[in-house]
Amino acid sequence: MRHLSLLLGLCLLLAAAPASVSAQQLFGDYVIHHGTMLTSSLTPEVAREYDITRSNQRGLVTVAVRKTGNGEDKPVRAKVRAVAVNLSAQRRDLEMREVDEGEAIYYVTDFRINPPEEVRLEVHVQPEGSDEEHVFEVSRLFADE
Repeated sequence: MRHLSLLLGLCLLLAAAPASVSAQQLFGDYVIHHGTMLTSSLTPEVAREYDITRSNQRGLVTVAVRKTGNGEDKPVRAKVRAVAVNLSAQRRDLEMREVDEGEAIYYVTDFRINPPEEVRLEVHVQPEGSDEEHVFEVSRLFADE
């Protein structure tokens, strides 16, 4: 339960923090929730629990997949990968880590940035049991708070 409350705190922080961006993408029966923020916005407890360095020079990406439809609304495992592309077209593959809290499954990564830096994130998600890979892009200006 402790993990779930910490992760729920992380999600609430992403949704409520003025320096964060969170949204969702719909692909058929799948809803993909995603968010970005500077890791300096995390509480020390959450950062420590998920081994994330708090810094104004680190960005955070979170992704969660839920299957909806036919009365379902449940977390789904997925193959999730992300690529960060800056304005100079430099590409960095981001390694997403799975966090399984039972009631929620999230994919999280943090990466170095040089604020103010605009980053385009290409996110690739293939839900478990699906042959389809869903791809979307998110642009974010990471700036010092």
